[in-house]
Amino acid sequence: MQSTLTHQDEEWDSKLDRLIRPEHEILDILSGVKIFESLTREELRMVERIVHCREFLPQEVVVQQGAPGAGMYIIQSGGTDVVLEVGDEEVIRLASLTDGQFFGEMSLLDGAPRAASVISTERSQIIGFFSSDLVDLIGRAPKLGFKIVLRISQLMADRLRETVAEYRKVLAELRRLSGA
Repeated sequence: MQSTLTHQDEEWDSKLDRLIRPEHEILDILSGVKIFESLTREELRMVERIVHCREFLPQEVVVQQGAPGAGMYIIQSGGTDVVLEVGDEEVIRLASLTDGQFFGEMSLLDGAPRAASVISTERSQIIGFFSSDLVDLIGRAPKLGFKIVLRISQLMADRLRETVAEYRKVLAELRRLSGA
């Protein structure tokens, strides 16, 4: 499945299908995302005005491993698999994500190449929030932009702590098994 997957541009340029959704639906989804949970209703409205919505078909690539990261994505409805391409034909499924879950938030801060691919598993409505949108938002509403960046940083720190704890468990188990 590696690079035989059709790749969609990270910024969704020619594939952008701005879907018309009731305002409350987008706001409800955004308010349930950890990055935005501390925002006021008015701040959520500001974010709602700049996000992009698109429908993905089953097996369509949302982001491609190795492509530049341009932003984060929130699954409004549907589902995706996060997959790691480790060889010419080998793919490891790392996670399955569904309604209300998000991915790619680190790309809002660093734009580094994607560590894994994300592929829709069913017809999915996905909300995109791009780093260029965040930069514009910071220019217009610095306090709001700071709140979002701070929350992303907190979530990344939490994940790093969890990863270190898991690493220590695995290391301890390897030592136990090897008799060291």
